Amino acid sequence: MTFPRPGRALQYAALAAVVLVADLPLLWIVSTAVKPDEEIISYPPTFFPHTFTLDNFRTLFEISSFGTYLVNSLIVAACSTLAVVVLGLCAAYALVRFRIPGLRWVGELSLFAYLVPPILVLVPVSQLVARFGLANNLAALVVIYTATLLPFALWTLRSCFHGLTVELEDAAMVDGCTRFGAFVRVVLPQSVPGVVATAVFAFNAAWSEYLFASTLMADPEKLTLSPGLSLLMDQTSVYSWGVLMAAALIVVAPVLMLFVLVQKFLVGGIGQGAVK
Repeated sequence: MTFPRPGRALQYAALAAVVLVADLPLLWIVSTAVKPDEEIISYPPTFFPHTFTLDNFRTLFEISSFGTYLVNSLIVAACSTLAVVVLGLCAAYALVRFRIPGLRWVGELSLFAYLVPPILVLVPVSQLVARFGLANNLAALVVIYTATLLPFALWTLRSCFHGLTVELEDAAMVDGCTRFGAFVRVVLPQSVPGVVATAVFAFNAAWSEYLFASTLMADPEKLTLSPGLSLLMDQTSVYSWGVLMAAALIVVAPVLMLFVLVQKFLVGGIGQGAVK
């Protein structure tokens, strides 16, 4: 039986400590969400629940419109992710394969747009939304999220396309494919890791966004999960930490499962995005 070298053992111990510190809040959320209120406020606190209950989840949907928030977030995040990926694919491919004067500078400027803090454009964006009659309309959030996330998708997919050889596309077009046909049949299959990585990050950003959703959606029926979660704190006066942790778990769980399911593509996409 072989044992790891002392240096390697210290590395594993440090890695385990980092993982524990990073994941402990999530584990505490899960533990608190399935405890009754009496056990949550008891002293000394318990990490593993003595009494397992799902009453906090049932109470959550009884005292709030959390189901509506969940559906709204799913619609906005899915539509935003689809728009970001489709537009990002087309724009990144055009930047890499076509030599159009001034097109490169458009790509450079998009990066600066991504670096602008959203709080700086909140007031003018709110004025534009009101002028176009899109207040309390989920379509406004889809447009805003698409505009703010598109520069990230553009640069990630641009780096991904830079790592693909152009000879396969030329061979496909010699065999009779159009430029679009070569893009669909040759480029996209090779770009799956990068596309998946871009989609996951875009979905996560749209799913958890708070600033624009809380400012532009005044109608409770149009709220998404993040502002709905903050509203829940007022509704329960935070006397029921179990209900609050149940809501937090519902917010985190879909994104966490998505990351686990596409982990292989995610790592590959990040690696491709680093290729210039």
